[in-house]
Order: sequence, then structure tokens, then C-alpha cells
Amino acid sequence: MNYVDDLDPTTIDAILITHNHIDHTGLLPKMVKQGYRNPIYMTEITKELLPRFLMDSADQQEDNAKYLQDKFPGDEWKFNVLYHREDVERTINLCHGMKYQKTVEILPGVKVTFFVNGHILGASMILVQCTAYSRKPLNFLFTGDYRLKNPFYEVPELPDWLKKMELIMIHESTYGTTDSSNIKVCFKNHLLEGFERGQDILIGAFAQARMQEILFELKKMQDECLIPEEYKIYVDGPLGIKTNLAYEEILKTFNPVNSNFMPRDVQIVDPKSREKFFSFEGKKILITTSGMLSNGPAKIYVPMFLERENAMIHLTGYAAEETLARTLLEAKRAETVHIGSKPYQKKAVIKTTREKTSHATRDEMLGFINKFTNIVFLAINHGASEVESNFVETIQTQCPRIQRVDILNRDYVYCIYQFGNKEDKFSNIIVKRMPAKMQILSPKEKSYIKQKQKRKKRHEEKLMRKAAKRKSKQNNQF
Repeated sequence: MNYVDDLDPTTIDAILITHNHIDHTGLLPKMVKQGYRNPIYMTEITKELLPRFLMDSADQQEDNAKYLQDKFPGDEWKFNVLYHREDVERTINLCHGMKYQKTVEILPGVKVTFFVNGHILGASMILVQCTAYSRKPLNFLFTGDYRLKNPFYEVPELPDWLKKMELIMIHESTYGTTDSSNIKVCFKNHLLEGFERGQDILIGAFAQARMQEILFELKKMQDECLIPEEYKIYVDGPLGIKTNLAYEEILKTFNPVNSNFMPRDVQIVDPKSREKFFSFEGKKILITTSGMLSNGPAKIYVPMFLERENAMIHLTGYAAEETLARTLLEAKRAETVHIGSKPYQKKAVIKTTREKTSHATRDEMLGFINKFTNIVFLAINHGASEVESNFVETIQTQCPRIQRVDILNRDYVYCIYQFGNKEDKFSNIIVKRMPAKMQILSPKEKSYIKQKQKRKKRHEEKLMRKAAKRKSKQNNQF
């Protein structure tokens, strides 16, 4: 989807960001590169954290494009570097930090309010209120990715006036088929088992939120004297290390009680010493990026841990298809695993847990939805298609006050009409769903599609010339 260009960024008046995860922010520099020049709104904390993640994304672009070009031969013309560091710099200059629960009019008749969200530090739910002429306001609540609690701070209850407001809600569904009772709390016990067996432990962690939460849990285990003295705690991953420092500074203001979340005597691994890691003194607990093990220093450490019988590799998040984390989970003990072009025998113990998820579970989401008394239209997004469908069916049976629920995807466009005047008792909101293909392309979009078709044609002609040249060469040999 990163390479689909059916949107003209110059037609957008403002962008609202719920939180600093790259699947929610990663295309901002591309939009700026293609002409977007208007404000980008987010919380003050997200604005503080965002730049280093976008820079890291820019640095990854060349490798990402090369990977996709190799993976899809014949379609490699589609995959190019999306943006560069200078595009990130221009993006950062457009960002505006917003305070929680302060309503701001960002455009004539358009007000936004950011509410605290437990997903990650700086995350928000966003209320958008639109008013035109003498009509009643249209109110949209975007949950973003959300969680109802966070290890670093209390998540306040949403105000009653918001729960009673006439709303169109856009709600995520990532864990729409998973209840709290389905998630086994096991991370701490897995570590205790590893300590008892004297295993060296590698923990894969996402750079924001997951790494900091794991370090916080290790600190609590230290305070309870649960980590044996012979174990040393190491951290690697430049982006994660920078985020650790940023969390400490932000929490000093946002929630000082938990600003000192780092375990005692944590050691940062020098990148030059990674290959010598097992020559370090004592037993080891290493927290490193990336969470799915396919990028960052994890690519160096996994082969080192994997062939050690007295080692544990612990995953702490979702393992997507084709990632190294998924490969390790699916491989049997003693089976050969290929990392790059090299084979390794799986001797280490592989553990995983879902308890560290930063998303609400199905029962939590249903409880959240049922707190609202006047949801006119509930739009579901951000989940696997089967999960979205299943969650919609669950809502229809367990959320009796919901008037209409549907799934947001690229097949349809929703037009929302407000016929209620300010003095009217009822709003008379109408929601119409139409095929997205009815949308008329702008001249810029038409031009881009033509250019894309020309590039594809040139690429096909090039392949045909190569094939003809090979055939000619073979005929000459005969």
C-alpha cells in the first residue's frame, strides 16, 4: 500500500496523528514530498518522539525498496525509495504539538480535542467537531490504536459529556477476536524458568513502548530480588536507546513517579562489540530491536543465540508473516533455519507472550463502546479482514445502542449528511455508502497513473529485449 498513489496530498487541509507508530506516521514525508504543506497535528509528546522514528524510516527506505524489488521480479519498477531525510525535515517543520483535553479550532468550523490513550506514551483518541451554517455539529471520535491502561501512567476516564455526545466513531479492531481471558500472563515466569536453568536470554522489543515496558518490568523484578546476581542486563538498538532517554525526560513532567524506570547497572552494547557479546562476563539478559527480529541488531544476535542449547529467545509482540520471529516460532527444535543465505540449527528455546500487547482486547473494546449512549455510526478499521468481520458481528449482538456498524476499507466511501438545525431536537444524520471507484480522479492523479503505465511499459519492453538477446545468443551457439 505504500506504493499506491491515488491520493493528492495538496487537496488536504490538515492531518491529525493519533500516535507515534510508523504504520500511522510513516507516509507523512512521502505526502510532504508530493506537495503537502499544511499543518500536522499531534500531542506534544508525539511531536517530541516522532522525528527520530521518521529519520530511521528514511534510512531504511533503500533496503526496503531493494527487498521488494528482489521479492517481486517483474514488478520491481513499482518499488522505489519513498522519501529521504530532507523530506523528513520538511515534515517535522509542519508538526504542531497539542495539549490533552484542550479544544482548538484548526480550521473554520472544525475543532479538535486530544484525549489520553494508554496505547503508548503520547498516544491519543481524537474528537473532531464540525459545524457549518445553522446545522447541528457533526462529531467524530477516532480511537486510533488504543489501550485502557499503561504501565507508565494512569489513563483517565473519558468525560461524561463525550460519552453522551452524538457521535460517529472510528474504532480499531486489532484484537477483535481475542478476550482478556485468552491471553496468558507468562513473561515473568518464563524469565524465572530461564534464570533457574542458567540460560542466556535474548528479548526482541519494538523501539517505542515495548522496550521501555520490558526494562520497567526488569527493574521491578530487581526490586523484588528475583534476578540472580550473576545476570547482567544489556540493551542494544540505537532507536530504542534514544527512546529510553526520551521517555525518562518526558515522564519527568508527564508522570514523575515512573520516570526512573531503568533497571540498575544496565549496560549499552557498543555496536563494535556485538560479535564478541558472549565473551562478556556473567549470564546475560539482552533487550534489542527489532521486535520481530528481522531488522536492527537482532539480525546479528539471533544467529548467536539460536545455536546455543542453554539460551532463550523471547518474543514480546506480534510476529508477522515472513519475519524472522515467525520463522523461529514455526520451526521445530533442532530444525535448520535459514537466516539470509546461511543455515543455523535451532537449539535455543523460543518463547512468546501476548500479554505485552498495546491494544485493547475484544471484551475491553465492547465495554468501551457500551459506555457511549448515542453512537449514530460505528466504523471499524485497523484489523485483519476476518477479525474486522467477526468483531462487527459481535458488536451487532452485544452493543444494543449502536444504530449502524460497518467496516472501513478502500472499496467504499462514506458520505455523511447532517440535516438537523441547531434548535432541532433530532439531528437526522444520514450515512450513505458508495463504491469508492465513483471517486473522480484529479488531473494530477491521472497524470501520475499515465506516467506509471509508461514506466511499466518501458520495463516490459526492456525485459522483452533481454529475452530476445538471450534467445539470439542461444541460436548463435547452435
